[in-house]
Amino acid sequence: MSAFYRRSAIYAAFFAPSDDMRRSIDALVRRHLRGAPKCVIDPACGPGLWLEHFHRAGAEVAGCDLEESAIAGANERLPKRGARALVGDMRRPPDELGSEFDCAINLDNSIGHLNDPLDVVAHFASMRQRLSRRGIYVIGLAIREAKDTIPTGIVFERGPVDIAGGGFAALRTESLGLDKVTRCERIRQITITANVPETPAVIAEQYDLLTFTFAMLKDILDAAGGFEVLDCRDATDEDLPAKPFRKGAGDVVLVLRAKDPARAAGSMSAREISKQAASKRAATKRTTTARASSKR
Repeated sequence: MSAFYRRSAIYAAFFAPSDDMRRSIDALVRRHLRGAPKCVIDPACGPGLWLEHFHRAGAEVAGCDLEESAIAGANERLPKRGARALVGDMRRPPDELGSEFDCAINLDNSIGHLNDPLDVVAHFASMRQRLSRRGIYVIGLAIREAKDTIPTGIVFERGPVDIAGGGFAALRTESLGLDKVTRCERIRQITITANVPETPAVIAEQYDLLTFTFAMLKDILDAAGGFEVLDCRDATDEDLPAKPFRKGAGDVVLVLRAKDPARAAGSMSAREISKQAASKRAATKRTTTARASSKR
């Protein structure tokens, strides 16, 4: 996990959802549940920003994250009753979090950190088991086709902002483009801090976020047991306007519901998706080796 994500106070300062985003998500959830959620899970909860929001609205909440310091921050933020936050992997959130959730939420393309499509299948299959029969999954991800390109350059810039606990910081996030083989967008992130306790003055990191072709996403959802897409929204606008669910949709927020098992016939098995992912990794390795050889 990156040095940035290990500092939950800095993460919260930059990525706490705005009032507009909260209102948009609330309206979307209520639309598809026909009311407010009673039990919410976030499988990549970070310091618990969305868990806090839903708990304040009256829901019981649960979440997990791989980063221990983020979970420590979540447990400081959340009350002792009606909330659970545990260290755990989104590919299979801890069983102790429970099941029969009427809403799951996973925004900001957190699922993109699962670079292997088979891991994404495992995640969706696990979430399917945790949702109630009419439960919904509100998830942010990126749909891009093979011919699509991503403009390189700054995609997010903010600061300086005050950091809880002291000091202030500024953040710049840049896209380095889309790798055609791995389907990943490479992100460069630079954080500059001043007087933030136990934090370096500069945190500069790179990471990859998996994107999905339209067909690839449908195959993954089927291989995970079957989901139907109830809604598709434009994630680049905090009002979340409706957007067609189709090829090249870009950054979107989807509302999913598990299909009835009788209707959930997958078009590609998890094994086939695994073989496809392995083939792409091998192709990437060959390309990297060829580039290294050409420079000698």
